[in-house]
Amino acid sequence: MSQTEFFVHSRNAQLFARAVVPNMPRRTRDGRIAVFVLSHGLLDNIDAPVFRHVQETFNKLSIASVAFDFHGNGCSTGTTSYGNYYNEADDIASIVKHLQTTGIPNSGPAFVLGTLGHSKGASSMMLFAFKHMHMCPPLLINLSGRFWLAREITMRWTKENQRQLRESGKFLWRRYGTKPTKSNGTKIEGTANAKLVREYWISLDDMAERSCTDMSVVQALPLHRCFVLNITGSKDQIVPDDDVWEYDRLMRMAAPNEDRVVTRIVPGAAHFWNKQRELYLQYSSIAARALRRTAKPELQSEIAKREGMAIKVAKWEAGKSGMPAPASVIETRTVAEN
Repeated sequence: MSQTEFFVHSRNAQLFARAVVPNMPRRTRDGRIAVFVLSHGLLDNIDAPVFRHVQETFNKLSIASVAFDFHGNGCSTGTTSYGNYYNEADDIASIVKHLQTTGIPNSGPAFVLGTLGHSKGASSMMLFAFKHMHMCPPLLINLSGRFWLAREITMRWTKENQRQLRESGKFLWRRYGTKPTKSNGTKIEGTANAKLVREYWISLDDMAERSCTDMSVVQALPLHRCFVLNITGSKDQIVPDDDVWEYDRLMRMAAPNEDRVVTRIVPGAAHFWNKQRELYLQYSSIAARALRRTAKPELQSEIAKREGMAIKVAKWEAGKSGMPAPASVIETRTVAEN
């Protein structure tokens, strides 16, 4: 496996990106490296645990991946805002265009097999596929993405935040670390020794821009030539599962056949996918099956033989492996067409 960091120009800023390429990556018939583009969530960056694990998963599948920081996040230059979903869609387009025209630095020409977005990055990914339809890859993976952007999280803003918003039209949102460590003594928000991670201005204009962003445009995605995989966790307290089912419902109505859209609820998974190792194993299985769906028709019979494979997890105790047990069943819901 090789890892390369580089910058991509986008809208008068430089986007920081990290490519992870397996030792023997999957390639197209003309030799290009198959690659996934990963887009992070609100106030996050490419060093988020979820992306580290996603890149490890793709590496095990022999698929290259490129994670990047949106404008004003992580190591990228420029500024960001609470409701700039379409701007982030343009950032994704800049990364995809760079890979299609320039390739992966130190690795060679690339073919963008798919994109994966988490949380806000998933919504921005959907808007990218809508706005830049000519660049839409064969597979879109929506990981815990929100559909109803006008619906706020009740616990997100404090009473003081809401008061400042009414009186001043903006407030400074402070994000704190939540896990104490012996080295930094971090405590949860509101305590005397809480560790400040980031400050972020929220304005009425930002909130209005977010609320007016219409995600029903997913009905217009080029579903005749791409597949969509929607995934969320049963314990996600940030984005309710009815958001992912609304994506599912609208896209199924527009898709030429039901195989184009797949939606899964993973038992025990929270919004940031950082609790149990088994969740990543399940995600790996889902992603592998979705990737197989993008294969050419003449390869489907061979692929069908693999569909019966299941993941088993063995618990290690005292340096020895116990009896393997099947991973938890993943929920599927069939949505009737209207």
